[in-house]
Amino acid sequence: MQQVLIFAPTGDAHAGAIAWALEASGVEALWTPSTRLGAQARGSLMADADGIRAHSNACDLSRIGAVWHRAPELPGAAATMPEDREFAARQWQGFQSNALALEQSFVDALWVNRPAAAEAAENKWVQLRAAHAVGLRFPEAIASNDAAEVRALLRRCGRLVFKQFHTYMWQSRSSGELRSSDVVLLDAQSELPEAAIAVCPGIYQRYIDKAYDVRVSVIGDRLFPVRLLRRGGGAYVDWRPHIRDEDLLAEPIELPVAVEARLRALMARLDLVLGCIDLVVDHAGEMYFLEVNQQGQFLFVEELLPQLPLLRAMTSMLASGRRDYALDAVADVRFATYVRSERYRHLLAAPRAANPALVYES
Repeated sequence: MQQVLIFAPTGDAHAGAIAWALEASGVEALWTPSTRLGAQARGSLMADADGIRAHSNACDLSRIGAVWHRAPELPGAAATMPEDREFAARQWQGFQSNALALEQSFVDALWVNRPAAAEAAENKWVQLRAAHAVGLRFPEAIASNDAAEVRALLRRCGRLVFKQFHTYMWQSRSSGELRSSDVVLLDAQSELPEAAIAVCPGIYQRYIDKAYDVRVSVIGDRLFPVRLLRRGGGAYVDWRPHIRDEDLLAEPIELPVAVEARLRALMARLDLVLGCIDLVVDHAGEMYFLEVNQQGQFLFVEELLPQLPLLRAMTSMLASGRRDYALDAVADVRFATYVRSERYRHLLAAPRAANPALVYES
């Protein structure tokens, strides 16, 4: 039986859906948080006159047709004395880093996405450089801790969107409320304190007066573009916090031929097989590239628009080990069916890892 290796946390809903869909199609899913596959598993990386290769007693690596490199966790230590755990954990992390860096020499299969390409694509300026090279328009932006540069950009653009490199979460000791940093709209009345900006760089991007947003889920050679806007008209500053709102309207759309060609060129330049691309469209119909999340959430799109077979597309690509997959390579699996399944209820009931939010006194 063909196998698919999935690196993702045990509570990941996307990994759970794909593993269920693969098994419903007769494909074995090997789902693990890291290269530490269990107490009885043994693994080796070999280098000799015959070349570079890997071996594991937990699975036959030659049977794996695809690897979904979704979100590997750092492996922890095995059962050791407390004083030795940090040392052992670091050794496991070094082993995993070496194994994943080998890519095809570790597992000769389709990688979704290759670790080196995935790491590079997490860099926003690498993305913007690639977008510029393929002719995609994007809003002017700076990443800076220089308040003078930010003020100059604000004067040129009128309004800016402030974003963080990494979303930050914290919890109030006094109220217990969980909070997170968010996208902020800046204008001429906004405070831009020199000292605060100097100690913490951020991303400042020209605000586009949007008519709507476009989310493009790219799964191998297939693109699934969707328009997102308010039912009453207009766009959200950031649609993500409103994904469950009744006011959110999602519609399948067709991309302009030139834009689709540039998005395909962008994915090729970044060497990505899977990615979720965010675009915005202004009131004149101009389309702007914002970013691509190389392991973004895509099944919510099928939840909003059940006629779009994103779960089947991802399952077909992994099962066939090909970017140019056929949808009928697997069973007619639907996300709505998975959500009603016992497997999904079991995943929801499973213990979760502790939230790493910073606790502070408000």
